[in-house]
Amino acid sequence: MHPKERIHYLDWLRISAFALLILFHSWQPFNHFHWLIKSPYKTVLADILTVFFHTWRLYLIFFVSGVGTFLALKSRQQQFLKDRFQRLIIPFLFGIIFIIPCQYYYQKLQKQPDLLFWDFMAHYPRFIATRPYRFDLFQWLLELGIHLWYLPSLYIMTIVLYPLLKHMNASRTIHVLTQRPSLLMLFALPVMLTFMLLKPIFPEYTSVADFITYALLFVYGYVFIKEHAKALPVLHKNGLRLLVAGILSSILLIGCLLVPSLKEAAFHPAYTVNHSIVAVLLGISAFSWPLYFVNLYSRRFNFSNELLPELNRSVLPVYIMHQTIIVVGGYYIIALVKNGILQFILIVSLTVLLSIPFYLLVKKFRLSRFLFGIRG
Repeated sequence: MHPKERIHYLDWLRISAFALLILFHSWQPFNHFHWLIKSPYKTVLADILTVFFHTWRLYLIFFVSGVGTFLALKSRQQQFLKDRFQRLIIPFLFGIIFIIPCQYYYQKLQKQPDLLFWDFMAHYPRFIATRPYRFDLFQWLLELGIHLWYLPSLYIMTIVLYPLLKHMNASRTIHVLTQRPSLLMLFALPVMLTFMLLKPIFPEYTSVADFITYALLFVYGYVFIKEHAKALPVLHKNGLRLLVAGILSSILLIGCLLVPSLKEAAFHPAYTVNHSIVAVLLGISAFSWPLYFVNLYSRRFNFSNELLPELNRSVLPVYIMHQTIIVVGGYYIIALVKNGILQFILIVSLTVLLSIPFYLLVKKFRLSRFLFGIRG
């Protein structure tokens, strides 16, 4: 693929993947899982939606990130590593100092209504320093950055894989897939095996096991765009297979919540048969859904309009800020509104409405563009 060539459906896919985060985080107060703020109006529907999307949403984002890394490497070359640092680490450092603390504050405030912000901030460094994660780098990134953990994780992934990416040649593999497209599903096996072998050792969200599975989809995205002309027809021929695999794995994963032994294996993995079953389903879902949506968007959304460049440019700053808007705005909405459905609608609406002027303000100033990872 020529580095200057723009494939518009991948821009729409990137925008959609990050837009999904707004919806996903907006219904977190309404499920029965742990989150920063919670509504008294919890529902099983939010549980089901969380399980369904959580098993593949981040894999789609890392697949798209692999695509973006290839394009950045080809267009910037000598400036690539500097560009990655400015786009990923600078916003992360800025975010953990100026954006993230208030999320923790409102989490505490919901349980301690008399807590003052300045009192909280006076104890904030100790609050972070006493977390029990010891030598798990990825857990510290999650603790420091909450949703911003993705930025340094992607940076680490890029640095570690950089020598491999520069010299990777997957043309033979792609050639085999063009001859036998059904073999594509075999590439779900590394994801399954990683879950199966490493999740019992690193069960925490975003830890080593998750990082490796994210890295696999990142590499798949990199190879896909590098071999785009040959790889895309392979996806087209597997569209139905990917959809069926995604639907079946998602239904079975949701069903695991109804079986106590499988639910236990999902949330507390150990080397058991039940864990192996869950690992296989997670691997299929994490692989099938992202590739299915690449297939779908390539057929339906390969076009541009006046909004596309601006929406694409807004993704990173809106991603950085959206969860803070959800948590802060959601705290007051939950306190004032006595209807769960209305609470959700207002949280989503407020996040979208505030994200627009926020982005327009950020892009006006050179310093704010730098701090939020906007080029130019």
